[in-house]
Amino acid sequence: MGILKKMTARLFQHTVARDGVIVFVGVMIANVASYLFHLLMGRILGPGGYGELSSLLSIVYIFSVPLTVGQIVLVKAVSELKAREETGQVKTLFWKLTKACTITCLIALPFVIMASPIVVAFLHIQSPSLFVLAYILFVFSLLTMLIASLLQGYQKFVWFSMLGAGIIVLKLIFSIPAASSGVFGVMLATTVSAAIMYVVYFYPIRFVLKATFTPMTITRREAYAYAVPTLLAILGSTSLFSTDIILVRHFFEPIQAGLYAALAVLGKVIFYASSAVGLVFFPVLAERCAKRQKTRKLSAFGVIIVCMISFGIIVIYFMVPKIVVSLLFGRAYIDAAELLGPFGIFLSLFSVGNLLMTINLALGNTGVWVATLGCAVLQILGISLFHESIAAVLWVDIIVGLLFVTGAGGYYLWCFKKEGHT
Repeated sequence: MGILKKMTARLFQHTVARDGVIVFVGVMIANVASYLFHLLMGRILGPGGYGELSSLLSIVYIFSVPLTVGQIVLVKAVSELKAREETGQVKTLFWKLTKACTITCLIALPFVIMASPIVVAFLHIQSPSLFVLAYILFVFSLLTMLIASLLQGYQKFVWFSMLGAGIIVLKLIFSIPAASSGVFGVMLATTVSAAIMYVVYFYPIRFVLKATFTPMTITRREAYAYAVPTLLAILGSTSLFSTDIILVRHFFEPIQAGLYAALAVLGKVIFYASSAVGLVFFPVLAERCAKRQKTRKLSAFGVIIVCMISFGIIVIYFMVPKIVVSLLFGRAYIDAAELLGPFGIFLSLFSVGNLLMTINLALGNTGVWVATLGCAVLQILGISLFHESIAAVLWVDIIVGLLFVTGAGGYYLWCFKKEGHT
């Protein structure tokens, strides 16, 4: 107990602690709003409609993987330019990326429209227009990421957290009345809210927009050397988090797919409750690694926190699953209650594995992508081969989750011994 108190004190003495608290509050507000969104949409749309909505949002989430990688690389570049007071270069970089992303997305739009019937047939979606709306939502997410990276790079954490939470809250507010029009209404409301918040994001970066354009001096070699393996690692992590919903939507009847989607939402409480740990620890560990300071105890402390959060929620899921399901989703989803505990085990394993992946990336151990992406491929193969029941899918999830923890943790230990991290 004394060791934990000592480690906690050291953690919050760090200069990033204040910003970490700000980000944590923003993440929690966004998570609560997100859960209210899913719970209300699940009740209003019913299992069939909610399963369809979850599939569409999962597609957007998977397509957004490059955004996470791009944000990591862009934040690093902006931070370096900020240190040199090169605001003009930041403006040049921002507008070049915005222009390139906008042109690329416009060129891709006709191909998305042509591909929409194929996606509709695969996921049993009612209308191709839903897939087109999902693509437009992705485009606004991409453009918003560019501005959010500037806020994070300039350490405008109050704005970064407030606007990040604002996107989810506005989506919730718009979607409640729109749900009366079904899945299309919810997707349209979500897209409109994203467009509105994109415009709002420009306000806190107006000081960058007022700067004079300056030619870029940043080289691409180091950025690509870090971005490519990071992309693969996050692609694998995102797939583990979302692909199972899409595959269940394909292999199972709409009602069963809706029940699994509800399980996923409830199970992801574990990940959302512990996700702020990674957001806070990443910059702390990266800075300590750069200064050749000790990181082992801090890394272990992060894993302990996630394990404690996960264990507490799992106990509730195993003890009163019917109460949890009926209170949050209603009696229509009660058949999913018996599988809530096992799904919680999977998400606990995923949460620990995801933190270990984050720790590896913070320390420059980019080879973790092999373990992460490998587990994602195993999950896809496993569900494709063993989908005779929802329980069988969950067994695949749990086994893959265990491999994820073992692979990411084993790689960390291997790098620790090889490179001498402390």
